[in-house]
Amino acid sequence: MNKKELIGTLETLHEELQGASTVDADTQALLVTLVQDIHRLMQPSRDDPTRDDPTQEVEDLTAQVQDLMLKFETDHPQLTRALNQVSSALANLGI
Repeated sequence: MNKKELIGTLETLHEELQGASTVDADTQALLVTLVQDIHRLMQPSRDDPTRDDPTQEVEDLTAQVQDLMLKFETDHPQLTRALNQVSSALANLGI
């Protein structure tokens, strides 16, 4: 999956999140922050010396996505599917 497809998957995740009325506000905020972090990670930043190692950031974000997948697995299969796609995309970014 390339970056363009990842962006599409993030949009799908956002749409699924909007439709998931049983997701609490804290979890919704966590998902929004996760999506923002992924978008920020995809921006070119090689000139930013203060930015952490992108490889570590990808690993951290992937771990967060996998934790959320476990949380939503039973009650929100659509969110789980979208999160799984995001996780796969992060693993394949090649950063």
